Amino acid sequence: MLINTFPDFIERWDGSTASWMEYIQRHPELFEKIKWDYERYKMDWREYLKLLDKRNADELKLAHENLLKVLPEVERKIKMLFDVKDYNIVIYVGLENGAGWVTEFMGKPSILFGLEAIAELKWYDRLKGLIAHEFGHLVHWLLRGEDIEKLEDEGMIWLYTEGFAQRIEDIVAGRPWEVESEGWFEWCEEHEKLLKEEFLRRVKKGEALNPFFGSWYRLFGKQFLGYYLGYRFVLSLEERLPLKEIAKLEKERIKEEILRFLES
Repeated sequence: MLINTFPDFIERWDGSTASWMEYIQRHPELFEKIKWDYERYKMDWREYLKLLDKRNADELKLAHENLLKVLPEVERKIKMLFDVKDYNIVIYVGLENGAGWVTEFMGKPSILFGLEAIAELKWYDRLKGLIAHEFGHLVHWLLRGEDIEKLEDEGMIWLYTEGFAQRIEDIVAGRPWEVESEGWFEWCEEHEKLLKEEFLRRVKKGEALNPFFGSWYRLFGKQFLGYYLGYRFVLSLEERLPLKEIAKLEKERIKEEILRFLES
């Protein structure tokens, strides 16, 4: 089911925090999800209200228009490859929780597309990759029959979950991926050993893995390196296992396979 809250947003939006609050309070489960997303990282969501000051209606409308233009094509391709049903797609304006993320909403696995985050990243022409990536997470959830967010309670598992979604994006949308900048993929290929060593070091030391994945971080002067590394990890599994079987691997097996990959 498509739940598009943007018309409700644009009817109330005047550029102020108060108008956003009026909009989001009309969607209480969405509001709780936005707050929870910050609270799970021990952040106060109120501090991020100032992010709204950067946005204007025109860029949000552009993100909305382009999203609706590309979404049906990607959804059709996904349904040709996988038996996906009984899910929601939610379009909203949040506090830069993510351009896209998969979570439980209205009792179902759901893809949430944040128009303000799409505008911030200026991904207006990269939406095919973004949508395919988020459908990758959704497919993974549905194939496992398990909440992917709960599976990610250990950071190293991101290599598996993000790698799986990146592999689906690659199949459906091809390269360049939405996270790529010019020369990024080639740099990753050249420095793959370095990336494996750094990821493994952080796992062993219990250090944060966010710099490999979050859009707010840089590592070795680059962003999104974990998506490349995860993609390579899933490709390495595909040498032995079909993709649908990879999606259902037990957690302990996943961790063993990750360590094997990083040490190779």
